[in-house]
Amino acid sequence: MVGDAIDCPACAAQMQAREFEAHDAGRVGLHFCFPCQVIWFDALQSLQLAPRGVLDVFGTLNEHRAAARNPLPALLSCPRCHSRLALTHDLQHTTRFTYFRCGFGHGRLSPFFQFLLEKNFVRPITDSELADLKAKVRTVQCSNCGAPLDLEHDTECKYCGSPVSILDPDAVANTIRALGEADARAHTLDIDRLAEALTMCPPADSSSRSPIVGDLVGAGLSVVAAMLRRA
Repeated sequence: MVGDAIDCPACAAQMQAREFEAHDAGRVGLHFCFPCQVIWFDALQSLQLAPRGVLDVFGTLNEHRAAARNPLPALLSCPRCHSRLALTHDLQHTTRFTYFRCGFGHGRLSPFFQFLLEKNFVRPITDSELADLKAKVRTVQCSNCGAPLDLEHDTECKYCGSPVSILDPDAVANTIRALGEADARAHTLDIDRLAEALTMCPPADSSSRSPIVGDLVGAGLSVVAAMLRRA
C-alpha cells in the first residue's frame, strides 16, 4: 500500500510515496528518499512495474535530481521489521547490480543508479564517446556514488569501482515500444537524435573545456524526460 509511511533506512527521514502503472493494469506504490537517492521496493514490486511505470519512475528521478546526495551508511535497517539489510549482488542478463535486501522478505532498498542498471538502462561509455566527452569536460560525477572522476586519468570511480556510464538509448527505445503500438506512436523518439543527445548532454564551451559536469546518467534522464514531453 502506497499510503503507509516508512522511514528511509539511510537517513531516517520519512520517504515519499508515489504510485506507478503495474503490469496487471493496477498501480504499484514505491517509496523514495530523494536526498539519499534510494527507492524502497516491497517484495516483488520491481517486477510489477509496467513499461509506462518505468518511464514515469524516470520522470520522478529527473524531477528530484540534486547535485549532492547523502552518503549511504554502512549499516541499514529494514523499514518494515528493522532487521539488518544485507548487501546483495545480482545479475540481470550480463549486467551486475546491487541492492540491500531484507532477510525476512519484506523488500529491498535500491540506489537510483542500481535500479537503472537492473532494468538494463545503463551501459559503460564507449572509447569513442569517452574521447568526445574528454574534449568537452575534465571531470564528471560518478553516477553511482557521486564522487568526482578525472577523465584524463580515470575510466572508473576510484571509490566504488563503477565505470563512466550513460543511459543506453536502445534500452530507452525498447521500453517506449513496449508501451504498445498506439502509445508508442504517441511517444515516438528519433533514436539517433536521442543517442547523440545522451552523449552530448554536458554543456559544451566552444572556447575551452568545462572543468566539471554532474552525473552523466542523471543528465541523460533529463534528456529523455524532455524528449518525451515534446513527443
